[in-house]
Amino acid sequence: MNKPDRTTFFPIPNAKQGRRLSLGKQLSILMLVVLLLFISVGFVLQTRLEQTQLVLNDLTLTTIPAMNSSTRGVLKSSELLLALESLTSARSPAERRIAELEVQKKIDESTKDIGYKNQTEILLLKSIREETISLNQLIDQKLDLANQINIDLSSLWDLKKHAEYIKIKQDKSEEKDRNQLIQWKVAFLEVISLAYHITTTERLGDLQEIHRNLERHLNVLDSVETNLSEKNKVTIQSINANLRDILSDPENLTELRANYLRVMGRARGREHFIRNMISDYSNITNQLSLNEHKNLQVKAAELDQGMHNQKTWFISGFLLLAGMVIATLAFYSNAIKRLKKLTRKIHRMTEDSNDNTLYMDEIDELFQAFDGFSQTIDMQKQRLEALSLTDSLTNIANRRAFDLHLFEQLAIQKNGPYDLSVLLIDVDFFKQYNDYYGHISGDEALQKIAAILDSTIDKKTDLIARYGGEEFVVILSGKNAADAKQVAQKMQQALNLANIEHADSQAFSVVTISIGIVTIHQGETTDTDTLMKKADTALYHSKHHGRNRATHFNDIT
Repeated sequence: MNKPDRTTFFPIPNAKQGRRLSLGKQLSILMLVVLLLFISVGFVLQTRLEQTQLVLNDLTLTTIPAMNSSTRGVLKSSELLLALESLTSARSPAERRIAELEVQKKIDESTKDIGYKNQTEILLLKSIREETISLNQLIDQKLDLANQINIDLSSLWDLKKHAEYIKIKQDKSEEKDRNQLIQWKVAFLEVISLAYHITTTERLGDLQEIHRNLERHLNVLDSVETNLSEKNKVTIQSINANLRDILSDPENLTELRANYLRVMGRARGREHFIRNMISDYSNITNQLSLNEHKNLQVKAAELDQGMHNQKTWFISGFLLLAGMVIATLAFYSNAIKRLKKLTRKIHRMTEDSNDNTLYMDEIDELFQAFDGFSQTIDMQKQRLEALSLTDSLTNIANRRAFDLHLFEQLAIQKNGPYDLSVLLIDVDFFKQYNDYYGHISGDEALQKIAAILDSTIDKKTDLIARYGGEEFVVILSGKNAADAKQVAQKMQQALNLANIEHADSQAFSVVTISIGIVTIHQGETTDTDTLMKKADTALYHSKHHGRNRATHFNDIT
């Protein structure tokens, strides 16, 4: 029997099978792998941190300053409009100079951030400055003409006082002379009345008619003068000559008033043109602000993604080797410091108290700050939009809101199935109200009138706006001529029920309104200027025929 081979149970290792690595080599390889992983993680973390740093630098140095510049541009455009209103409403050279300096100041402030503006904005601001200089010259001419008119009126007043001292004797022997003096005084009072009417006339055609009547009455005065006795003729001749100097010479009161109306018309056209340019500038800055806001959101998303990846790699490195945490803490600490710095800047920009960040990390706090900053920008945009479309005194829509709404309604009405009516409203004798009660009471009266008129319209479809001064305008969507007349009657009744006292009115004891109505029928096309000229014609008809009435343009014969 053969004995078993011991090698069967205890096999001898074969050299061909290879050798196992020693523990030292395995540890060395493991350390090398760990080192490579450490280097790889460190490299990736460094790359992510550099990307985050680039995004932060872009936000801090470019995006946020650009947003601030755009926001300031929108605010400056609103302030520029207010300064322009002060310039156009100036009633003295001193007020005009102050308002002119304010306008130029606002333009200079708008051009300071030139690095963040495009070429279109620069050209617009330059054009606004040049047009403002031309407008200022027109306003200067208007004030000079107004001053000359006031001087002539003062001279007429002195002549009237002088004429009152001329006594008519009751001596029968001088009965012919007495009758001539009575006739002269009647004609003189007619001349004075027509002269004062010149200063309130707003139409050149009416001025020509008044001037013809003046010449006729001045001829009557001259004819009466020739029939007087020598002792009365000297005084009357002096007064007649002075009247001729004021009312009939080339630089007469009628020509001064005509020039004043022409200059005022050019000034209004120039003002409207400047307002359109400021509106264009505001639209550009608004668009830039929106673009920068979108850019901020994109950068915030990039920062969010970068932070998320950074956290992932940081946790992976911590699990591989605790020592990697120590190596990466310096980079992470640097990033946190930048985040805190950016967060503090954003909090300062938004004036956030930062009291709710006790349980937030730096990233959450940063995104909370971004949210607050974004909300602040949205609130500013809404506030600016409301400010640009609301009249500050009456809290109803302003002229700009009316122009925009009327433009939209005319575009819709062109192909729409309904009519469109417009009411132009003027408060009767409001200048006398201001002179009698004071401008503060006048402002309060305008607020009451606006509230009363606003309560009479359908706010879902209609719009009421302050057109300027004591004028209001109403857009009645879907209402024909009959409907518009009913609305006008409702407004007059509501104002009569309010019983606002007007002791200095020339026709009524309470505040009343005159209304001009115009209607655009279905499928009819027109433009804003034509429509408002018709409404103004209807309003003038109401005022010319006694006031406190409403007139439709189609009813004027």
